[in-house]
Amino acid sequence: MKRRNDLFEKICTRDNLLLAYNKAQKGKSKTYGVQLFAQDLESNIVKLQKELMTATYITSEYSVFKIYDPKERMIYRLPFRDRVVHHAIMNVLEPIWVSIFISNTYSCIKSRGIHKVLQHLKRDLKDITTTRYCLKFDIKKYYPSVDHDVLKMIIRKKIKDNRLLSLLDNIIDSAPGIPIGNYLSQFFANLYMAYFDHWVKEELQVKYYYRYADDVVILASDKSLLHRLFIVINDYLSTKLNLIIKSNYQLFPVKSRGIDFVGYVFYHSHILMRKSIKQNFCRKAAKLTKQTLSEKEYSKRISPHLGWANHCNSRHLIKKICNMKKFSDFGINSLQDKNIFAVPIISIEEVTNREIEVLDYEPGVRTKHGEDRCIVKIKIDNSERKFFTNATPIKEALLKISKSDLPFLTTVKQQRFGSGSGKTFYFT
Repeated sequence: MKRRNDLFEKICTRDNLLLAYNKAQKGKSKTYGVQLFAQDLESNIVKLQKELMTATYITSEYSVFKIYDPKERMIYRLPFRDRVVHHAIMNVLEPIWVSIFISNTYSCIKSRGIHKVLQHLKRDLKDITTTRYCLKFDIKKYYPSVDHDVLKMIIRKKIKDNRLLSLLDNIIDSAPGIPIGNYLSQFFANLYMAYFDHWVKEELQVKYYYRYADDVVILASDKSLLHRLFIVINDYLSTKLNLIIKSNYQLFPVKSRGIDFVGYVFYHSHILMRKSIKQNFCRKAAKLTKQTLSEKEYSKRISPHLGWANHCNSRHLIKKICNMKKFSDFGINSLQDKNIFAVPIISIEEVTNREIEVLDYEPGVRTKHGEDRCIVKIKIDNSERKFFTNATPIKEALLKISKSDLPFLTTVKQQRFGSGSGKTFYFT
């Protein structure tokens, strides 16, 4: 295994520290610490560079506080200058460490995350015969349990630059375990179990294995095989990484229970939203319905939950929420346009004597729910709104006038017509 040297100089360059500053302040430019650092940016960058080069940099004192969502956690927060140092380190080390991770490790890695888990699990669960049973477990108090000596040994498998190792050791020893809140911590957490991942895939020859931070899912055709795997995995984690698996680990048939993982429940044939997320979605929609909000503000507040719904089978859930007056008024065009569900949003009575501009109409082109697509822009109460509709009277009216006024509507091929380019007409 090739070990890397001469990395410390790259971390300490002025250009790298400025890049680190820009990354660290992104989305936080109005906070006091960032503004204080930016007041004398050049001087602060030079000072950090000098401290790093002369080995006088020491991690600042943490401010520690608790959060309770979704469960109680201790959060460690460093001053902004330390976050700049962490970003400077990761600018150089991230590609080196990411090259160690297997493709089935997802947490805090660019171009992976929850969506990649969804993609891989959905694909693999099509192999019903060899994914009949699931072993699911996570680590007890993972971040606080990380052994510093073991972590340092793992880091030294890829890095031999003594000055960089000294800097990393200083950061690691600045708090117990891995402090939740540090930018470096998410990479340390992934790295700590990286060689365990290789052992599972290469030594144990496990085909269907997925890890998101400390949450692990393994699929197999045989229940007894998963029992044997659990014994050797538990032994490896306890003896080599000093980690303890939670006592609530699960081994169950996928068909009857589904795999509750990364916010969704996976079955062989479909994916559902986790119950707690679904409940929060309904509560949020009910709360927003009672408020007087602009269309932009309403969409902004509900969009995170719509994002969850967008990646699972949520047709009936969305349809139920859509009955709320506010939701119906503002529409959920992005979801409808992706054919997640098909319901009549606009009736013929609602558009009578109103100006309508057709943006997209595909007679004969069916969605997966057996409906023609029709997207129109309607002027209501001196404002223009876009709607997706499957209302039969509207489609019939469009077909009647298509030969004379709207010849483009007769095509079966999908066409998009931007604002002002579609034909305008009235229903009377």
